[in-house]
Amino acid sequence: MFRYMDYALAVYEEKSFTKAAERLFISQPSLSLTIKKLEKMLGAPVFERGGKEITPTLVGERYISAAREINRIKTGFANELDDMVNLRRGKITVGSTYFISSYILPGILRKFKEKYPEIEVRVAVDSSVALVYMLENGEVDIVIDNDMPDYADCEHISLMNEKVLLGIPEGFKINKSLSDKLLTEQEIKCAKYSAVKTVGVSQLRGEKFILLKPGNKMREISDAIFTEADFIPDAEFEFDQLMTSLSYAENGFGICFLTDTVLRYGSGYPKLCLYVPETERRERTLYIVHKKNRYLTRAAKAFIDEMYQSGER
Repeated sequence: MFRYMDYALAVYEEKSFTKAAERLFISQPSLSLTIKKLEKMLGAPVFERGGKEITPTLVGERYISAAREINRIKTGFANELDDMVNLRRGKITVGSTYFISSYILPGILRKFKEKYPEIEVRVAVDSSVALVYMLENGEVDIVIDNDMPDYADCEHISLMNEKVLLGIPEGFKINKSLSDKLLTEQEIKCAKYSAVKTVGVSQLRGEKFILLKPGNKMREISDAIFTEADFIPDAEFEFDQLMTSLSYAENGFGICFLTDTVLRYGSGYPKLCLYVPETERRERTLYIVHKKNRYLTRAAKAFIDEMYQSGER
């Protein structure tokens, strides 16, 4: 029905078949035939042909109005598509855990917004288990997390490796016997641990620990470390968030496990003595994850590139 709307619009705007034909670069008989085909489709005339100027009928007025609305939508979509393709507009939803959204994402997001100020970025913050569900159900475009399940239909891009560390309150006497293994701030900043002596966790028997609750990735790692050391820790507290356990450790309640990214991206270096534990679970990887079989927008791809290239690895 709207196949010939550009012809009808030209006749309406020029108020003449001759001028409209010239504008469309076709012959007048060809244009007249096309309008007749349109009128046959509609079952009613589009134009009154008796006067000096071509004017629309009542059906023609409604048709012209609809055709103009279609053109408006087409033009709007073309402009929007051009904006999205050229990254002037777009939208992306990023899923991440609490620590990542609080400390790692802000710096990356600031750089991204400087490059693409009109692209809307939403951040969904939740647990690792919930993030997997959100990715599966299309609620987020990408997820940034540690050790995401290796699904066949997901692509995992390694963003950075995190070193698992031990944080022992400065007032604990055990620090005296471990002084030669103490990490320096410079070693942590540069992530250079190859020459650092490790601490056997079995040496910490009888000490109080601050642990994360079961189901947390760091809790899985700490449980594996205790299994390797063949002892059950004395847990003073168990918390949901890594930063909470770090705060309690700083205040002398017990030893905690943390990662070096917490130190580099958090609120500075805590009042803890920091060590590299002797374990096979010494590192974990931070991934960017997205679904392979789901269309990834240009905005999402640009955000992934910014994360990968921003030096945050």
